[in-house]
Amino acid sequence: MEHPVCIPIIVAAGKGCRMGTAIKKQYLVLDNIPVLTRTLLVFDRHDTIDDIILVVPEEDLPYSRKNIIHPYAFTQTIHLVAGGDTRQQSVLNGLNRACQLIHDPAGCLVLIHDGVRPFVTPDLIKRLTKIAIQKGGCIPVLAVNDTLKQIKKNTQIHKTLDRDLIYRAQTPQVFPLDVILKAFEYAEITGFAGTDDASVMEHAGFDVYTTHGDNTNIKLTTPDDLILARYFMEKA
Repeated sequence: MEHPVCIPIIVAAGKGCRMGTAIKKQYLVLDNIPVLTRTLLVFDRHDTIDDIILVVPEEDLPYSRKNIIHPYAFTQTIHLVAGGDTRQQSVLNGLNRACQLIHDPAGCLVLIHDGVRPFVTPDLIKRLTKIAIQKGGCIPVLAVNDTLKQIKKNTQIHKTLDRDLIYRAQTPQVFPLDVILKAFEYAEITGFAGTDDASVMEHAGFDVYTTHGDNTNIKLTTPDDLILARYFMEKA
């Protein structure tokens, strides 16, 4: 896969309950620009990206078109897709839309990314894409600094885990479209529900490689994350 088509699938179909705000976290505004728009703009300005797929709750399609996309000067076409009942179903809806956009899934990479990670860098996108072209799938990870304990249901410590072997996964997670479609098909057949897209690939027996992530590539989940986000913007 020397020169693949690269299609980001930006997933923003969640309810964002943990943020505790009146509107969903992907629509919150940071310095006059919605979080989700900021995420889209990073990919839109990247020189390896083709079309962009945005997955949002079905009831939010008109809102997203009017408030997230239309007011901003995107150079790539943003394809709006309705999400499903779970993140996994929402991603699958995005993958199916990607199949409609291209002739050969084997010649396409998809970059599956959380819509509420607006600080992803062009360098990280480039590294992930390069490794995925060479090896077939790659995700960004970060080392764990704290000591990790496995706890029993009664709150007693069961054991201490080796943190040198444990990493935190980030997005975007990059895979060949034809391969991850097979992985999602296998997950559906076996009733597997993964916590991220790499876990779906792993369950199907496909290799996934890693590269060092970015500490600023945070997922905006709680009010504390918004404080950190504003700090990153002030330091930029």
